[in-house]
Amino acid sequence: MAATEIATNIETEGAMEDVLLVGQTPPPVNGQTTMIEELLRGRYQGIRLHHVRMTFSRNIEEVGNFQLRKVLVLFSTLVEIIRARLKSQASILYFPPAGPTLVPVIRDIVLLVGTRWMFRFTVFHFHAAGLTEIYSRLPRFLRPLYNLAYRNADLAIFTAKSSSVAGSELGAKSISIVPNGIPEPPEFDRGDEDRIPCILFMGILCEGKGLFTLIEACALLKRDKIPFRVVCAGTYGFETKYEDVDVQLKAHGLDGHFSFPGILSGDRKWQAFRDADIFCFPSHYFAESSPVVLIEAMSSELPIVTTDWRGIPDIVGGSGGAFLVEPKRPELVAGKLAQLLYDRDLRTVMGKKNRLWFAENGTIEKHRERIEAALLGLHGLERQPQF
Repeated sequence: MAATEIATNIETEGAMEDVLLVGQTPPPVNGQTTMIEELLRGRYQGIRLHHVRMTFSRNIEEVGNFQLRKVLVLFSTLVEIIRARLKSQASILYFPPAGPTLVPVIRDIVLLVGTRWMFRFTVFHFHAAGLTEIYSRLPRFLRPLYNLAYRNADLAIFTAKSSSVAGSELGAKSISIVPNGIPEPPEFDRGDEDRIPCILFMGILCEGKGLFTLIEACALLKRDKIPFRVVCAGTYGFETKYEDVDVQLKAHGLDGHFSFPGILSGDRKWQAFRDADIFCFPSHYFAESSPVVLIEAMSSELPIVTTDWRGIPDIVGGSGGAFLVEPKRPELVAGKLAQLLYDRDLRTVMGKKNRLWFAENGTIEKHRERIEAALLGLHGLERQPQF
């Protein structure tokens, strides 16, 4: 069931703006849940966060799918939001909208139509892209409710400029671009440079995140007799199963080149970044926005091969440490991987450029500062009647 948490992330006493944050923290582990958790861990000068935790999905396999249990969680979450609003007297509702998937959109409609009216300001933080793309596919009777839930927010926060057009389409009164950020990773030594180069993929193990594209690209590397090994960290999801991947690997004779350690966190996750030489993320995922894992790779001084898709270029496009290729083009991925596998100096130069980008743009401290500034800026907007 939903859990209400009154945050203690207060730096100083005095006038504070109370914010009710409704969102899921891990588990499951993905970019959105991780960023919400990191936001709640922050200490702020001008805002005080209160948290109603969503508990709709217990693992990646449940994300976006209907379950009877979720109906019970939906109504308990609605009650918890109302209770937290009355207890905290929060004037700001901070809510991460769904992507272009029907079940999460219906969930949002129930929660937002039921509670938006209680708050002076509504803030949407779009961690997932593509919400407006579902409107034309909705049943006609849902469209007025969609408009009531999502339109005319006081502030829309986007992780990438390329996806912010949705804010205008939904009539948001103000739009802020706040890139994701992560804590400083542990210091590390890249280790033995004479080993077989390692390509790291980390994320949901599914077709949309580019796993099959990577497999096909590696088949081309193997054909050209280029030494490499691949580590794919994460859990299977979105209708992709271990058996599907295993069939592909065996068909291309790649069994011995790939390893699958599962979900990695903490020291094990950072060890995987230390042990890698290249990060490859050829995503064409339908709700991709600004993958946190790319920032993690940049903080770890890894050169990146990824796709020119949704918000990805906003993260890596200006760093000088990434190759961007068209989605679903394994031959292009293979070409860039081969270039990096052959040239250790190029890997080093691109990795250092990524690390510099992270230091200037990708820290969690910068992310929290920008979120707080955006929320405090709401006072410049026309206020709505307060409950």
